[in-house]
Amino acid sequence: MITKTKRQMVSREVKIPRKVHFWGATPAPGKHNAVDSIPLLTALRDYLKIGDKEREVTRILNGKFVKVDGKIVKERRYPIGFMDVVSIEGQEHDYRVLYDNKGRLTLTEDMQKNAGTKLAKVEDKKTIRGGKIQLILHDGQNIVTEDQGIKSGDVLVLKIPEKQILHTLKFQVGNKAFLTGGSHVGKVVTVKKIEIKESSHANMIHFEEGFATITDYVFIIGTPKFTFEFNEVAQ
Repeated sequence: MITKTKRQMVSREVKIPRKVHFWGATPAPGKHNAVDSIPLLTALRDYLKIGDKEREVTRILNGKFVKVDGKIVKERRYPIGFMDVVSIEGQEHDYRVLYDNKGRLTLTEDMQKNAGTKLAKVEDKKTIRGGKIQLILHDGQNIVTEDQGIKSGDVLVLKIPEKQILHTLKFQVGNKAFLTGGSHVGKVVTVKKIEIKESSHANMIHFEEGFATITDYVFIIGTPKFTFEFNEVAQ
């Protein structure tokens, strides 16, 4: 099993200095795929400068000082991805994983008002035993609910680590969205029109800002009355 890779071969989604450490960790199999994730070791050492060497970061992890989405994580190759929340004991702020305007994953200090919450997009849903609904989320998690009104494309505001649904942000006209791909990745926009394609082509979402993109890149973060805000992402 490959656990390390040369720094120059690291995924383009990983925003790290390429000449500081010759070897970069490879994400372990987990809730995010390798292309869309950062190993926790890389996040702590290269993004947040928590420990200069792999040995130091490993010691911090083994000490149970680090949480992802509210749960203690000790695996240094644990994959973290978009909207995951990293907490470090003794740090004033949590850190949220976002995309910058070049499509690279990065960690930004989270606003205090967002503490204890995470956003998760519903990728799919299915009915299970007892008539309940199983929601498949963008980060690989599953949640079971009795709410029949939640649809694919909606985004859940979750209390972490309990994964309790606090609110549902609907995939609909007028709502705010964060773009996770395409030429406008990293921008916050307002949905103007949802264009449903009759063929096998992806549906197109048009925005008040004057451009459009495919549904897969649209991650709802708010309504006209409430928007989940983030600190500015460093480029």
